[in-house]
Amino acid sequence: MLMDDLSGAPVSPPWGTGQAKSVAAQRFALLAKILVSGALLVFLSRKIDWPGESLRLAGAALKPLLAALGLLVIAVVLAALRWRMLVQRGGSRMPVTTAAQLTFAGMFFGQVLPATVGGDVVRGALACRIGLPWRDVVSGIVLDRITALLASVILILAGLPRLYTLAVGDAVPLVWTALASMGLVGVVGLALCGDLLPLPRVLTRWIWVAAALDLTKQVRSGLSSAAGLAALAISIVIHLSTVAVVILIGAGLGVPVSLLAAFVVVPLAILAAAVPISLNGWGIREGIMVAGFALFGISSGDALLISILLGFGVILSVLPGSLTWLALR
Repeated sequence: MLMDDLSGAPVSPPWGTGQAKSVAAQRFALLAKILVSGALLVFLSRKIDWPGESLRLAGAALKPLLAALGLLVIAVVLAALRWRMLVQRGGSRMPVTTAAQLTFAGMFFGQVLPATVGGDVVRGALACRIGLPWRDVVSGIVLDRITALLASVILILAGLPRLYTLAVGDAVPLVWTALASMGLVGVVGLALCGDLLPLPRVLTRWIWVAAALDLTKQVRSGLSSAAGLAALAISIVIHLSTVAVVILIGAGLGVPVSLLAAFVVVPLAILAAAVPISLNGWGIREGIMVAGFALFGISSGDALLISILLGFGVILSVLPGSLTWLALR
């Protein structure tokens, strides 16, 4: 803090203005996400029979719920193995235990602590701090995200014919969500071809532009590699495990969720929750599951309760990351 020569009042340094604006913008974005999630949850809960849902929750069977939590923990471990595989594609070496620690820490930071810094940033920063090359770390994280996105789209497309034949009028919002997911994949595909575009040489001389183009080339080659295809397969397994988690939660609550219903609805909820307009997908995920499961005869209250328990289950599954994050800081 600087001091004014005449009045002695503190004066902010000129180089801190931009940083202060950036922090303010991040805090505003976080507040906006909280408001979106809160508004959607309030809207969805208006017509819910909460006393009845409370009785259903009080009489829930513990074993299916614990099995669902165990599957969520296994999914985090699989995500760690997927990221490790993609990072090592660049020539780096990452022990399995390190990959698990970093993944749990990143997911804990992203899920439990609603900060302006995402879990991927924490995971990447910790990986670079222990000596891993930043290029391998960043390309691994980008590939990790893209393979997860592609896996959800593959499952959505597999369930789209059944979704469309259920009830055209009621299913229209979900069909549009599925079609929007395909458009999102198209946008990502165009972004990955950035280095093939005839950009002016003046732009390519900038360091950050050259680094971005190099990263897109590395990511594109990684998607077609053996590691990229294996990561895509792991991503499909992770999403299918979430489908099984929803079925188990339904069984614990006494709500019969069929395999077909979960297979059609859950991938849509996963993809919609990944859109960064709410707080960790809260509200968006619940809206998709309420609308989707209604097509299979599941009440709004039951669907909302299942989705809320899924969200809390994800939080519980990454709580071990609090210890690894504190240890790796």
